[in-house]
Order: sequence, then C-alpha cells, then structure tokens
Amino acid sequence: MRTILLFLIIFVLTDEYSASEPLNFCTFNSTISGLPSTWSFATLDQVKLCFQNISVNYSVVNETMKQLFNSLDFYSFLSIVRQSNYPYSMNINFREELSNILNQSNMNTYKNDYDFHMAVTLCFKKLKDFHTTYSVPNGYAQFHVLLPFILEFLPLTKQIKVQFGINLYSSIMRSNSNMNYTNQIVTKIDGINAFDYMMNFAEKYSIMSKDPSVRLNSVFREEFWLQNLAQYPLPLKSNITFTFLDKTETVIFPYVLVITKRFDQQSSIENDNRYSPSVTYTTRNAFSYITRLEKFNWYEQKTNDKFRFITGNNDTYYYIHESTNTSIIRLGSFDDEVSEDVKRVFLAASGTTLILDVIGNRGGSSCLAYAALHFLVPEYFSHRVLYEPFDGRTTKQLQTFATIFSFSPDSILDLRNMSSFTNMEWMEPRVNYTRGNTTDQYSMKWSINCDGQAFGMGKYWMRNESNTKYFKSIHVLTDGSCGSACSLFVSKLRYASNLKNIYGIGGGYFNYDSDLFESSSYAGGGAFDWNSIVTYHNQLATYNTSIDHLPTSAYLNLNVFEVYINALNKDYPREFLKQPIDKKLDNGDYFNIDQSLEKIINDDGKSSAHSLFDHSSIKIFLFNIFVVIFLMN
Repeated sequence: MRTILLFLIIFVLTDEYSASEPLNFCTFNSTISGLPSTWSFATLDQVKLCFQNISVNYSVVNETMKQLFNSLDFYSFLSIVRQSNYPYSMNINFREELSNILNQSNMNTYKNDYDFHMAVTLCFKKLKDFHTTYSVPNGYAQFHVLLPFILEFLPLTKQIKVQFGINLYSSIMRSNSNMNYTNQIVTKIDGINAFDYMMNFAEKYSIMSKDPSVRLNSVFREEFWLQNLAQYPLPLKSNITFTFLDKTETVIFPYVLVITKRFDQQSSIENDNRYSPSVTYTTRNAFSYITRLEKFNWYEQKTNDKFRFITGNNDTYYYIHESTNTSIIRLGSFDDEVSEDVKRVFLAASGTTLILDVIGNRGGSSCLAYAALHFLVPEYFSHRVLYEPFDGRTTKQLQTFATIFSFSPDSILDLRNMSSFTNMEWMEPRVNYTRGNTTDQYSMKWSINCDGQAFGMGKYWMRNESNTKYFKSIHVLTDGSCGSACSLFVSKLRYASNLKNIYGIGGGYFNYDSDLFESSSYAGGGAFDWNSIVTYHNQLATYNTSIDHLPTSAYLNLNVFEVYINALNKDYPREFLKQPIDKKLDNGDYFNIDQSLEKIINDDGKSSAHSLFDHSSIKIFLFNIFVVIFLMN
C-alpha cells in the first residue's frame, strides 16, 4: 500500500508540471515554503527530459578536449599516477584516458551535452584527488538529487541502518512516509546488498580520498543523500528501492531534485552553461542550506547539558565540556572568509586539554593552517620547523604561470637559508624524478612565505600576548576527509609534542580491528582553478600558446605544486603516503557528535589517571627505597 501511495504522489507532481508547460521541457519553477523563494524542485523524469533535449555541440567538445590536454602541462602528478607506490597504488595513463573520451565523441557516442561533460567528470574521478577535478557546466550544477533519508554504518555489526528521514524530502513529496524508518536495518538497495551498493557508489563517484574507508565515510556523511549533478550522474531509474530487515516488503521512494535556481526555459540553462568570467561556481549551497534547515550540525544548535557554547559562527565554534573543562574547537574549513572566526576561537580557548574536530574540513588557506600550528605547538614557533617543502614539474607552461609570484615580494622562501627568493631560481629545473616509467624535471624544494604579499602578509598569525601557555594535551577528531590545508594541518600536528591522539569516526568496513584509515586526504599541495591559470599564464607568456579558457562554465581544478611532509617522508609527496589515525571510535554517527566527544574525553581521563598512578607509584617506590636505606644506616 505504501508503494502505491508514493507512486500516486509522484504522478500528481509530474502531471502538474506537464499541464503547466507541455512543450517546454526545461521549466523549473515549482517551489514550497521550505525552500528559498528563488529555488525550485522537480522529478527525476522531468530533469532527464530537459537534459536529453540539450544537444551536443561538437565545437564545444573539441575545444574542451583541447584545453584538457593543455592542462596536463600543469598537473603535478601526471607521471606518478601511472605507477605510484604502496599503499595508494595507481596505474592511470591520464592522457590516454582523455584520448578515449575524444574518440568516443568522434564516434557520436554521447547522446546529449550533459552526457559528454559527465564522461569527462567521471574520467577525472579515477584520480581520486579532490584537488584535480572537472565539474559539468554551471547550469547543470544547480540540480541536486535528494534522497529520503540518511544512512549510517554500524561497524560492530557490519549493518546499515536508517539514521533519520529528511524533512525536506517529506515536504516536497507531501508525505512523511520516509520518516517511518528510523533505526531500521537496510539489507538491500535497488536489489543489491546494501553494503555492496554503498561500496560501489563510493568507488565510482567519491574523490574525497585515495583511502577506500575514507571515501565510504564521506559517502555516508554527505555524498549519498544529496548528490549534485555537477559531480554525480543522473540516476538511471526514477526511483530507489530499499529492503528492510524487519519488513516484508521492498519500499520504493522516488528521487526528487532540489534546484538552486528557477528556470523558465531550456535557453536559460544553456546560457548558464556558457563561459563567463563573472561566474562564481559553487556546488555547496544546497548542502549548506539543507544542513541548517534540518539542524544536522550539532555545533550550530549551541545548547547542550554537558557542553557550554562559548563563541563561534560559520562552522567554526568553541565549546567547553562542563565537568572536565576540556576545550572543543570545531574547524569546518580554513577558508579565508572564516579566518577571523578561526582566530577568534583559538584566542578564546583555554585550559589544558583541547579537542579539534576537523570532520569534513575541505581546507582553504595553507597560511591559516600554518598559523594555527604556530599558535598550538611550541616547536612550531620556529618557521624553519613550521614550513614544509613544495616543488613542481618545470614545464615551460608552469614556469610561465609561476612567474606571477615574482610580482609579490617575499612570497617564496629558500629553505636553505629561510630568505625570500628575488628571482625565479625556485622554478628552474633542479632534479629528475622517474615516476610511472617517465622521467620529468622538477624544481628545487621551496616553501610559501605567510609573511609574503601573495599569502596575506602575515594577516593569519595569531598572537595572544596575555596567554602564552600551550595546551598540554591535544586530540583530533576526523573521518579522514579533512583535506588540502586541513591535511597539511593534521599531517604536521601528528608530530607535535603536545598531540596525544588522532581519533577516527567511521570506518570498520573491511576489518574492524585493523581498519585505521587515513587521517587526512588530498594533501596534494598548491591547487588552482583553470580560469586563474589561463588568465595569469596568458598575461605572462612571451610565446604563442593555444591555452585558453574552457568554452563553457564547467569548472576545472588542478593540483599544480606538490607538498612534502619531511617527518613522514622527505622524498615522496604527501598525497601518496598514508598517515593513519591512532584510534577508531566504534560509531559512525556524524550528527550527534557529542557522543564521540564524550568518548575522547573519557579516554583522555583514563589516560591521565593512568599517568598519575604511574607517577605516584614511582614516588612511593623511591620513598620506600629511601626509608630502607635510612633504616640500614
């Protein structure tokens, strides 16, 4: 009966759309009170019909492929991905992969414009590198597939359950049927074993990490229940089915799409798909809005019996655990836009024990990450110890692009003497690396200078003259998807004298006892979007070049410089090395994070008590020896 009801609802919605504009397949203006007034929603069938009617433009295809081949001269890991070392062994001839797409387009394989761009997107996903991506044009990026509920993996029993239903889905569907399955065990999805389904989804579509456990963590936390069509293909079927352990029937839920814009006609989407230098490309608006609407972010609620909110905003928060006075800092990103929030919470924090929550932190400014390390760790007060080396492939194109830093004084440091370069010596060929059976020339190792003009002129440093005391114990909470600048932060924090443990939430998918997954991800180094690369390169090039902007509003991002962590390995990039967590928490609940915080605090208390006991035992032992010697004398 429940299945029939859901089909009736989706039929009514579809019928309303077709009656309103029977000949225009790309009219999306239906909305509800739960959405911003400029947003809309639709059925999957309606969106498919629209996308299918936007035909392939082969001049766009050819120019896009031309620029993708040009981009390989800037990509730092072109050789290493052909044959990387354990544990992240890769074997991808990326130039050949792009050639395959070009051949397919020449054979008229792609039925519509979206199919071509998604083929490119999926090609880049093979790199499993969030720094090196291709996202389909901006018009398509407004569409998000919303599922009926959020799933949670139970590591102790190896089962998947419904954590809770999504209210927005209920509102769009005009039915709360999806809210009736909380805590129910899911055995199959679309007729496939539930875990196998999620594992296949993570392998095909997640680029969050080279570690399969981290990819699954990201899929359960965020990537599965809301899928932006810029990065995930349209589902093949109009609905998704779930089979439950304690239910006899298989339940069918239609896909619905949240659209962060209203479209009146096909040409509106096509206009958004064209290249424009003013386009701001983002795929996070829907996720941020729904997270706030559904109150998924525990920190945003600012009320809890055991934890007291002190200050914070923009997914950057400072709490205190009431009974132990443990400080908790949530770092949602290291973006420049939140730098003042980050500085504010660190300067406000006090006590002897600190927990840093970096779950899902997608990075931002490396200098903000360095500033936090400089503030937290005594030995990182020295810039010589703080800064880590970078290098890059010394192709003519990258050398030309890198010249832009010569116009920003003091921006690049010579690690041999910690002085700033006054010329381009840092990007001259210095060493040959043979990676993937290919020998490339690379530059010397150098570092960015956070006091330099290109990197903020020291604006990120945190100085608190009234409180120079460091935390005695620092713990990190991560799901491994802490990336980019966050990876730099955690990778270096690992070697801090006052770091105690890096705790992992999630995991347990493959071997519960030994599944210590990667603590951070996509640590590649310096990443730039293609539009910035083209703009600066073409301003500085003194030779004829075919390098140009993409002909559409598609978004291309590349890892250009590679970073090393000296304490981990001086000779191999951080991107292809593993630095696992220390301890894994036995849950995968990302939305009631206070439970994980309590476990860390209890663990820290036991550790402190054990240390105190050991210290007291030594004192008693020495005192007894003293008494014996005294009596003998």
